[in-house]
Amino acid sequence: MEIYPTSEQRFSPFEFYSHMRKNNPIVFDEENERWGVYRYNDIEKILRDHSRFSSKFGPLDLPLGIPPEYEENIHRPSLINSDPPYHRKLRNIVDTLFVPIEISKLAPRIENIVNELIDKIIEKNNTTSSAMDLISDFAYPLPATVIAELLGVPFEDRDTYHQWADVIVGLEENSTIDYIKKVSKTFDEMDIYFSKLIEERRKKGKNSSSTNNNDDDDTLISRIIRAKVDGHSLSEREILTFSHLLLNAGHITTVNLIGNSIFSLLENPQEFKRLQDNKNSLIKPAIEETLRYRSPVQLVIRIANDDVTLSEEKEEGGEGRKEIEKQEIKIQKGQKIILYLGSANHDESVFTDPERFDITRKNLRHMAFGTGIHFCLGAPLARLEGQIALRILLERFYKLEFDFDYSDKQDLYTKVIPLKSSLFLGLSHLPIRFQSRIGNK
Repeated sequence: MEIYPTSEQRFSPFEFYSHMRKNNPIVFDEENERWGVYRYNDIEKILRDHSRFSSKFGPLDLPLGIPPEYEENIHRPSLINSDPPYHRKLRNIVDTLFVPIEISKLAPRIENIVNELIDKIIEKNNTTSSAMDLISDFAYPLPATVIAELLGVPFEDRDTYHQWADVIVGLEENSTIDYIKKVSKTFDEMDIYFSKLIEERRKKGKNSSSTNNNDDDDTLISRIIRAKVDGHSLSEREILTFSHLLLNAGHITTVNLIGNSIFSLLENPQEFKRLQDNKNSLIKPAIEETLRYRSPVQLVIRIANDDVTLSEEKEEGGEGRKEIEKQEIKIQKGQKIILYLGSANHDESVFTDPERFDITRKNLRHMAFGTGIHFCLGAPLARLEGQIALRILLERFYKLEFDFDYSDKQDLYTKVIPLKSSLFLGLSHLPIRFQSRIGNK
């Protein structure tokens, strides 16, 4: 049975998820030898049980015959695909920087970046009423600038790491060998790039020590270089892998969050009007509802550490005589399990009227950032960037609308280009028309 939404369903997979929750909540894909899990409670239980369900997986199943060096290059242990105790050791290195109280200190700088980007958009159009691509003009450069400054990488190189992110996002289970080689080459390019930066940071650290300068370099890369795990520094490869992860994960999710929020609001004009009338009270709920409704990350993967038995309940019978059928699902040791966060966030047993985009929703128990020990490290930063971006867009622009015919689905998917990924839900382009408020900044 097919457990993935089709490419046509990727940006709006809600109907597919609803069908799977109702008819196949836990189902085995015999062709690809993996499980799909779609209900909130089942997914939550698995994510919180890291002793029986491991995160030590590769990002994809590589085709037979591919040289092992490509597999080794792509399947690197990291925060995302490691288990305790190694996972906890890695997480301790950067945990303190990403707590909400520390992230909140970035708000003034994020506000400045947002206003600078909007200034450039208005200046480029040279009029108060014109058009932009929300993704390339705004949603991408904002988090890319923030994470570049945190890491200590030059933002002038943003086009380079945008290209790297595009290649990595495009990696799929059914990717060709040529594409996998392209991904491996991208990892090599990132290694060379970060190796130079790491060497520069090490030299700077030595110079500071020799001159008794206590003004430590507090960039993330420098913190990782100085970090000790069980009294030992991280290896060069561990530092490189950490740098890769923070650069890519630090902006891809937020790009999708900003793009998805504006798309969902314009798709639901009554909610957009409600937000415009109640900016102070509804900005945060609007971002949370976007995270639930169009979750930037749609799935995570686990591997069964042992043979595991799960209980599944399905409705049987027609209208008026529905019965609940219970059965046991046996997952074998070593089998891969795809957990659909995007489906969990639309589960009817948890969320009232889940297919409706409602920015006044009270139940905010979504799992857009996962749960358990792998809860997304960057969640506070993504939320803050999304809230500030949405607030200032509404302050600077009194009118935002699609720059295409939304009712024409053929036009829609030639102008609005969904990401070619089953892992991420987002857009490559989002043409928007706007009218700005003169002098409002």
